[in-house]
Amino acid sequence: LTSAAVAQDGVHMVTAGLDGRVKIWDLRTYKELYNYYTVRPAAAISISQQGQLALGFGSHVNVWKEAFMKKQKDPYVVHEMPGHTVQRLQFCPYEDVLGISSSKGYSSIVVPGAGEANFDTFAANPFATKKQARETLVNQLLEKIPADMISIDSDLVGKIDDAPRAVQFAEKIEEQKQREKEKRRNIKEKKKARGRNSSTKRWRRKRSNVMDERTDNRRKKIAKIHKERALKREQEKRTKSGLPTNPLSRFKM
Repeated sequence: LTSAAVAQDGVHMVTAGLDGRVKIWDLRTYKELYNYYTVRPAAAISISQQGQLALGFGSHVNVWKEAFMKKQKDPYVVHEMPGHTVQRLQFCPYEDVLGISSSKGYSSIVVPGAGEANFDTFAANPFATKKQARETLVNQLLEKIPADMISIDSDLVGKIDDAPRAVQFAEKIEEQKQREKEKRRNIKEKKKARGRNSSTKRWRRKRSNVMDERTDNRRKKIAKIHKERALKREQEKRTKSGLPTNPLSRFKM
């Protein structure tokens, strides 16, 4: 075996051997579907997103179109590299480009229809940021296995819970109640400033910085009322204690 590659759909696998045969296998049945012959043993295999098969042997690069659908008679693209020895091939995702690594460096060729033209951002987003890529990886890991199987205990997976379904359901309800209690316990009570954020209070705070004739007269009136009330309270206090309410009242007959 000189090289091997698996298609993106996970159904087909391509292998190359020293006998010059390139075989296409069905991984569902582990049976050979088709085989191709190369002049020299293929040293590099690559499969594009659209299912095009690229083979590199010696100084030759052949690309087969729809190789998994039926046995093809002629290659789709033939590329010659005189004086070079092909070592590795790789299709560029979402592009119609095939990268070729040889004994004398790197080169690339255009293979029409190789890349996926309409990509699905939910499956793979080539323009994703680091944050989006991290969130996608976490979501894929969470969707891969049930959340109940995520545990620190490495021996949890594979164990069988032989308890009756009613007991399992009761345990889940109890665990949920415990989590709700912990959540309520960790909630801190907010100190509410009652009345400070009412519409009237907000309007008054805004009006306190407005200076006009109406506001000035209202402030003078309020100050006068406060002064009169304070004087009245002082007089009532002096009357109750038997003191004269007016300094000139001592001269009254």
